[in-house]
Amino acid sequence: MASLGLVASMIWLSACASGPPDSAAAAYASATSPDSARQPAASQPSGAKKPEWTVPTEDEVAAALEKKYLDAAKDFVKLKKDGELRFCKRYREIGSSIARINCITEAELRTQVDNMTQYRDDMRHKSGKCTWGVGCSGGG
Repeated sequence: MASLGLVASMIWLSACASGPPDSAAAAYASATSPDSARQPAASQPSGAKKPEWTVPTEDEVAAALEKKYLDAAKDFVKLKKDGELRFCKRYREIGSSIARINCITEAELRTQVDNMTQYRDDMRHKSGKCTWGVGCSGGG
């Protein structure tokens, strides 16, 4: 019962902040709701334009990304906008109580993962080197 109230409040907050039902907030709320598999990303009246944001299937996401990128994207909500895969996360800016949704593209996710891997590798290789007289146990 408490989780139903939480979901309802999330949908209400996202609806208030987002405006039209085809926004990222509505799709995010739909994707994170417990019954997201049975529910479309955004409800639309008959005759209305097709929503921009949709929830991709797990097969679509798995086909688009290799394992290391899938592992990095596990904490993100996967959405599609106009056929392009996006990875979204809700966050609060420092000093604000309003949560916002930040989405990055597949290319941006790949760049972040590759940069972090390169940084991690550089730090591993750098930490093994030692300059004489600076923090090294001198050998004789």
